[in-house]
Amino acid sequence: MQHDQKGGRNRNLNHWPPPDLPPKFKQHILEEMGGTGLVLFIQKTIFYSDVNPTASRFSIPFSQVKTHDFLNEAEAKDLAHKNPMQVCLLDPSLKQTSITFNKCVMGNTSFYVLTDSWNSVVKNNQLEKGVMVQLWSFRVNSLLCFALLKL
Repeated sequence: MQHDQKGGRNRNLNHWPPPDLPPKFKQHILEEMGGTGLVLFIQKTIFYSDVNPTASRFSIPFSQVKTHDFLNEAEAKDLAHKNPMQVCLLDPSLKQTSITFNKCVMGNTSFYVLTDSWNSVVKNNQLEKGVMVQLWSFRVNSLLCFALLKL
């Protein structure tokens, strides 16, 4: 159950359906890139740790992931064995970047992370704490890709 800022329990903080991708963004993925299987992966507010240059990573908590069915069996096995994956990230400016995708476990908390080129994505797209973003997953020629959208 989610809480509002005053600690109230019965308010749903996600009372609106998440917005769809803008037509231009969707067209770029489906037609120009040949993307398939486009699905919303996470919608979250960027935290300081997501834009901290020292951390250099975008965290994706398992508890906030909309679906865990985006990985194939081999990819899930690789991540479980701590083998990161190189994936394509389509940023808000429609620029494609190769970025590292990994799974991390800290105590009882599991999350995915985007690392390596993340600092340049933050800088090039003026991402900052408090901005709401969506991360969409899709495939191009069976390779895992993500699209990052600022809301």
